[in-house]
Amino acid sequence: MLLSDDEAKLKLLRAAADLYAGVSRAFTQHPDHPRTAPNERERYGPALVVVAQFFSGLGDRRIGDRFFELASAITDLNAGTLHPLLHPARADNRRADTSRLWRARARTVLALEALVRSGLDRKAAAAQLARSANAAKLAGAKSKTSSLQTTILGWRKGLLERRVKNFEGRELLLAGREKIRDLPKHDPRLVEFAERQLAELDELSGVLSPPLLTSTDWL
Repeated sequence: MLLSDDEAKLKLLRAAADLYAGVSRAFTQHPDHPRTAPNERERYGPALVVVAQFFSGLGDRRIGDRFFELASAITDLNAGTLHPLLHPARADNRRADTSRLWRARARTVLALEALVRSGLDRKAAAAQLARSANAAKLAGAKSKTSSLQTTILGWRKGLLERRVKNFEGRELLLAGREKIRDLPKHDPRLVEFAERQLAELDELSGVLSPPLLTSTDWL
């Protein structure tokens, strides 16, 4: 439905007001904390998420995704993870995988969970996902030592049991599981949900999308 000029202006004004309030709130949180690099990253991250929501709310998710990815890369630094966006140099020692990669793996696990609720047993569902080229790209070095089917099941176990120390991936998985539980067993929408998760891996913009930091709409 097309908005009238007055409605469009009102929507923009409200979005701008939310943008100002959200960014201001991000930079004024914990005023007693000194402006050290780690503390500032904790302020820049939420501020950039608000900017991402501003553009996405106005209908351009692609621009919103760019700002969200910057927020994610900045906050990853406080976990000791260096995103290529911020520094292209190769580290001598292997670092933890980025939140971006764990969000993508969480989506693969969500596809697994949906297929199981639709009627497949867990091993059969994992085997089906293992045939997906998109899922295969996420395995990395693990693909040389384990089957992709086993690796996917390992992602599930690691995230649910907190053996994987990645907040974004775990939160995405937990929120998605709630959505899956809302659907009856064997409901055709479960397969559609699984397909949607895998479709998000087709393009980097899908993998980088905001994953439930403030809303479950991204699922």
